[in-house]
This record gives sequence, structure tokens and C-alpha cells, in this order.
Amino acid sequence: MEIDLRFHRVLGAVLLGISFVTGFAPTVTHAAEVFHADEGAKAYTNVNFQDNSNKFSFAVIGDLTGGARPGVFTAAVDTLNLLQPEFVINVGDLIEGYINDEAVLLSQWKKLEDELKPLEMPFFFVPGNHDVNFDPSEKLWFERAGANRSYSHFVYKDVLFLMLSTEDPPKKEVPKQMEENYMRIKAGQVPPAEAMAMIQELEHWAGQVSISDAQVKYFKDVLKANPKVRWTFAFMHSPPWAQPEPANFAKIEAMLANRPYTMFAGHTHTYDYRLRNGRDYVTMATTGGGLYETRSIGNMDHVAWITMTKEGPVIGNLLLNGILDKRGAVPALQDFLVNRPRQITLTGQSLGIASVPNLRDLGGYTTSDGRIIVSGRVYRSNQLSRIPLRDMEMMAALRLERAYDLRTAEERKYHPGELPRGVNYVWLDVLADSPQAGPAQLEKLMKDPQEANAVLGGGKAEAGFEQSYREFVSLPSAQAAYRTLFLELGDNEQLPALFHCTTGKDRTGWAAAAFLTLMGVPRDKVYEDYLRSNDYILTAYKKPIDDFIAAGIDPEIPAAILGVKKAYLDAAFDEMQKKYGTIEKYFSEALGIDAAQQMAMRDLYLR
Repeated sequence: MEIDLRFHRVLGAVLLGISFVTGFAPTVTHAAEVFHADEGAKAYTNVNFQDNSNKFSFAVIGDLTGGARPGVFTAAVDTLNLLQPEFVINVGDLIEGYINDEAVLLSQWKKLEDELKPLEMPFFFVPGNHDVNFDPSEKLWFERAGANRSYSHFVYKDVLFLMLSTEDPPKKEVPKQMEENYMRIKAGQVPPAEAMAMIQELEHWAGQVSISDAQVKYFKDVLKANPKVRWTFAFMHSPPWAQPEPANFAKIEAMLANRPYTMFAGHTHTYDYRLRNGRDYVTMATTGGGLYETRSIGNMDHVAWITMTKEGPVIGNLLLNGILDKRGAVPALQDFLVNRPRQITLTGQSLGIASVPNLRDLGGYTTSDGRIIVSGRVYRSNQLSRIPLRDMEMMAALRLERAYDLRTAEERKYHPGELPRGVNYVWLDVLADSPQAGPAQLEKLMKDPQEANAVLGGGKAEAGFEQSYREFVSLPSAQAAYRTLFLELGDNEQLPALFHCTTGKDRTGWAAAAFLTLMGVPRDKVYEDYLRSNDYILTAYKKPIDDFIAAGIDPEIPAAILGVKKAYLDAAFDEMQKKYGTIEKYFSEALGIDAAQQMAMRDLYLR
């Protein structure tokens, strides 16, 4: 793997010389009469204040049900009172429901109403499947929401709000097998992983959109009566645009076609954004609802914050634990802060630090037995070199205790690591026992496309990487490095921690795959996390890749070297299984981390 590793380093050097610059310019108009200042100093950039009588902000919350987690919605109410929107709209599923016992349903509504009492602004209801399916749920929804129909509208500052019902009419009976499965789950008779699959099947059935002809006529009349409003918003529970035949929804979409509008829905418990018909379609994640493992991409507790301007709505998403009151992180919030992701990112995705594009949290994944890896404790990354001040400040916010560098001495020499102040640096050379030549030789090779194609083309690069991945498992230096890494990752005093190599995809990729597998994450999710490096590394290295291809190098070579392929990780797992059989035996026999230590790691990271 000598040639491949040198090529990897040269492109890394090119990439990290690229700077990323962003900027913005305010566009609003200043109302001169509200501002008076010392004209001699003018210690400000401009006087275009965000002040407009037609401008207002409101918030949208997601699902609360399907396995509600205590304290999250309470935190949402506190957050909304801090932010002071004009009003709040929900997209359904406020109570667990799905029971015929009226007394139980009333107790669920009472709990919700107690949680809503501190909210200082109006709260608008939209029915969800948990709220109205099964008698007497619909009757109680009308009573508690103060409504006489399940769909409605209102106008605020010349903006039209449509509150659709995708449960019109509600479903009265669950298919027999689904009902039996649900009762077994409630009785604790189903293993967590199997129960999750059953719940998802039930939710898929429950999410089938139902919109009556009467509702279509109602909104036709509403739109006719409000032809010139400056914007229209539509809110509903299940996202009809995610279904192949969304009942009467297509008629409502057609009626909206000639006006500016924005759609919001919920139900799926995972955030999704789509540009459809030239309009924004947003599916909310949760505001305390259950987290579904197969929908892990998009899981977060948040509120959507919409600011209505002259030009249209500006939509932002606020993670609940990213907003604190004037006291800061008081002890009562500690558990909530520690056990939910701090970044506005999705499970397995980049934290969005431009100079470290493959920096990702390994938390958030769900194991086969239904437990979740705690976020904010261990991160995987590409090399930490040439990091601008702003990015270093973002790195510092992770509050790392240790950073583990899996690179060779030569890689460290050419690209010295940079860390926030106070982070302990640990060097673990995974490939110390694997001879490598200097990067200057590879640079010379890459200037000779014919020679590069001969040495690396025709599948030679791929074969070399597969061999390297086998070495990650069996090489003595690799075993020593990974032993130290995992032993220290099992020590709470060393956390939060980060490990990295050059591009964060190979030596780091195997470390992450081994960690997730030991935790019990299903193999398909382990591969999903591994292959996601392609999204960040190939994109970030596009310019040097294009330059090499323009010079005449086979286009397959850069992708094979800078990207990851399933076959690479297959080779590592194959080597592990041939030599040790299971991940547990790999840890105990190859790394010297026994069963008790492995169990302690699981207890440390899983909840």
C-alpha cells in the first residue's frame, strides 16, 4: 500500500491549503425615526435595522409521542418563552392515544395541558394520528382543542395559515395482527429491536393520509376568500408528499399553485426538507417524541423558527439544548444537555466545520437491543491541520479531553496537528510496522500520468487498500495502537475524545467500525457511517481531483484512493472473522481488552 498512502498525503496537503470564506449582507430598510446616535463616531457597520411592522416570528413544534422522553417538551416550553414568538403551531401527535379508555385519554390530555400552562403565547392545534384515531379520541380532541372541526385557518398580518387534517376521517380500527403486536409490546413481551420494527409498521399504516372532499371544498373557499395575502402556510401531521397516492392532497396543492406558500408536516420523527414545485416542504423531527432507529438520519429535538419578512419566510431550526436562559447551564439542565446532541447535525453527519469536513460524532446510533450511543463523547475526524481561528473556536466548543492521532511520523511532519488549548495529544502510529516511502516520490509520480496509471490503475489501488485494511486488523503496530485507543476511550476521565488519521476514512474508518460493532450497532448502520466519508472527503477534494484528472490520470484512481468502498471494510471484517470469529474475540485476543472491560465500555456509552 506504499504508493496509495503517499498519494493520499499529497492530496491532503493540497486540500488543506484551500480556505473557506462565508459572508452576508443585511437587506432590510431602516426606520430613521427610531434611531439616534453620535454621528461623529459612527462606530457601526450600517443602520439597516431589522425593524418592520409587517415582520413577525412564530414557532413550529414536532411530535411529542411514540415513546415520549420526559422533560423535553417542558424544555421546549421554557425555550419558547425565552424566544417570545408571536404564536406556536404544532403538527400533531400531542398525546399517546391509541386506547379506548376515555379516563386514560383524559389523563393524557391533562398532562399535556399542565405542560402547556406556562406557555406565554397562543398555541394552535393540528390533529395527529395519536390524537384522534380510535374512539373516543376524536371527540376528546374537539373538546380539548376547543374545535368543532379538525381543519381550520386564520390570517395574521396578511399571512394565511391553513391547518389541514390528514386524519379526516380518523382510522377506527388497527389491523388485527398489528393490534396484537402492539399489545405484546405494551406488555413487555417483545425484544426491543423486534418491537421497533413492529412500531414502525404500525406508524406507516397510521400515517396514510386521509383528506375528505368536504375539507377540500373548505380550503377552496378559504383560498378564494383570501386571494392576495402575501404568503400562505399549510400545516398538517402526515406528509402527503412522501406518499405515492396522497388522497385529496393533490387537489389542495393545485389550488395553491399560483401563490407563494410553505408546507410543514410531522409524523416521521425525522427532519426532512424538500424543494417541491419551487416551494419549501418541511417535515419536522421531534420535540420530545420517540426516536426510531431506522430513521436515525434527521433525529433531533428542535423547534422551527419562522420569521416572516417582506421577501418571504426565513426558516431556522433551533436545537432545544442549544438555548439557555440568563443563568446558563444550571444543574437542572445538566442531564438534558449532556444526553442530547449539541450540534445542529444529524446522526453520523459532519459537524460542519469547514476545515475539518469529516469530523463526526459517533453518538446517536441505536443498537440491535434498542439502546442509543450517547452523543458528545467520542468523535471521528480527518487530520487537524491548518485550522483557521473560527474553526478552532468551534472545535474548542466540543470540550475535548484527548485527541488520538493515528498517522505516521512522516504524515505528522508534513502536516503537524493543531488542537484547541488544553486538549491532550496522543500519537498512535497504526502503520508503524508497514514500510512507507516519502511523499515527494508520490508527488513526482502524480506529475507523470502515464506512470501513475501504470502503478495505480486497473484495480491496483483498490487491491492495495483491501490489503491495508487487513493490516489494520493483524499488523502488530495496529493492534498496539487500537488497544491503547480503545482502553482510553473506555475511561470516562479521558472523555470527550476524538481520533483521526489523514482523511479520517481508513485507519479512522476501521476504528469507528470496530467501536460501533462492539457497541452492538447493526452492520448495515456501521457501513452507512463508514461510507459517509465519501460525502465529505470527495467533495472537499474536488479541485485537486479535477486537476489530476485534467492532467491525464485515470479518473478511477483518485476516487479509489481518496474515497471509501464497501470492499475495503469488507476486507477488514473478513480478516477479523477469519482470525478471531467475533468482534468480542478481536477485542479480547488481538487487543487484550477482556469481556469485563468490553462490558464497561458499553455501559459507559449506551443508555
